[in-house]
Amino acid sequence: MPEQVFLQFLLSLLITIAFPLGTLGTCMLLEQIGPRETIGWHHRLPGLLMNAVGTSLSILLVWPLGLAWQELGVGSLITVPLGQWLAPLGAVGVAVQFLLLVMLADFLAYWRHRTEHRILWRIHSVHHSPRHLHAANDIAHPLQVFYSIIFVTLPLSLIQFDGPAVPIAVGFVVGLLSMYIHSPVKLHAGPLRKFVVDNRFHRIHHSLEPRHYDKNFSICFSCWDYLFGTAYEPGDEWPAVGLADVPPPATIRDFLWLPFRKASAGQPAE
Repeated sequence: MPEQVFLQFLLSLLITIAFPLGTLGTCMLLEQIGPRETIGWHHRLPGLLMNAVGTSLSILLVWPLGLAWQELGVGSLITVPLGQWLAPLGAVGVAVQFLLLVMLADFLAYWRHRTEHRILWRIHSVHHSPRHLHAANDIAHPLQVFYSIIFVTLPLSLIQFDGPAVPIAVGFVVGLLSMYIHSPVKLHAGPLRKFVVDNRFHRIHHSLEPRHYDKNFSICFSCWDYLFGTAYEPGDEWPAVGLADVPPPATIRDFLWLPFRKASAGQPAE
């Protein structure tokens, strides 16, 4: 059994490395179709390298951590056997698992995001620092992984699935949406924006305009912003983005060192 668990963990780890790059490549190709603004490839290189570090690590550790709970003998005490409950429903049960996990992951990420603006701004400012939004700039400082495990991965690992397929599929979809909402493409959700985040909705979150500060925190479902009073409904706005008092990082070193420089006042904490 330990060997099987190790192989399953190794498979998840390999997918962790491979799927963000595949997702990013897909989004970058889509950005060439109907772009709202044109961004040179030299602006994309730092983001590409940062994404290679593995910004989706936490979501893909959900299933291995769930196995760890079982190996420690506490799985039956603290976990929710969602896969077992929904197994009789077949494909419908898998679809329900998928939807529930996406919504729960997004809900947890919403509160992690708000916490980043309140007390973890130095680390999160890395994400806000670029002056160009595109799929490759869906980046985070590697330090985010540590508190994402606490905010997102550990809670999700308490939900048991039949295998790694559902968490992997959720990781792919959430990663794809996260990259899309940073992409400068004309495609948007229109009236569905009341429920689903699109690139116009999320661009407000990165805006340099003070009236947009601390708005639109959600990644997948905008309903969390409407529910908790942080929503700003965009029209055809396309504001400038970045941090007013921080030069945009140009190298990997700039991105990694940014949290240890003077804290930015360009995007105040809540």
